[in-house]
Formats: sequence, structure tokens, C-alpha cells
Amino acid sequence: MQPDLVYVSAGRLDIVTARAIQGPPDLVVEVLSPSTAPLDRGPKLATYARAGVREYWLVDPDMRAVEQHVLEGGAFRLAARTTGDGAFTSPLLSGLSVTLADIWE
Repeated sequence: MQPDLVYVSAGRLDIVTARAIQGPPDLVVEVLSPSTAPLDRGPKLATYARAGVREYWLVDPDMRAVEQHVLEGGAFRLAARTTGDGAFTSPLLSGLSVTLADIWE
């Protein structure tokens, strides 16, 4: 898998090598397009959950929305769906508040 954006916490940087990330990132972000949305919402979502990715965001620029999925019991649960210029926080990234208006600019 080659996600659009990944985050690996400082305490887990040992999984980042010159060749690849050797383990699940803490956060994966996918930017949806009409051609990739079915894959991002289906097989990738399931694969990332099985791998142990703790948080998965789906960014839909056409709908101006972000879905935030959080890993619970080996499966993702939709924790938040934020639209327009709203904002959301991440349980994984303490103190981070993402304002969608900043993303759409």
C-alpha cells in the first residue's frame, strides 16, 4: 500500500527504514478521488485495520469532508465526520485540531 500521507510517532521511528516503513504507521490519510474511493473505503480500510493502524482519515475534497476512523478491537469505528469548514481533533495526536477551511485553501 502507498497511502497519500502517513504519520509514525517519535516513539516508533525505528520502523522507518531507508527501504520502507516496516510496520503499521500510527495514522494513514487517504485523499479520495472517484477512481480510488471504492478501494480506500473497502479493501484498504480492512487491510489497515488488520495491520494495526490506529487511525485512518479519508479526505473527500469534492464533498469537503473528512472521515476519521479509530481502531477499536481490531476494526475501525467511524469516530467523526467533519464537513465544510468544521474542525476535529485526533485522540492519537493530542493537542492537534484540524480545521477543514485550512485544508481546502
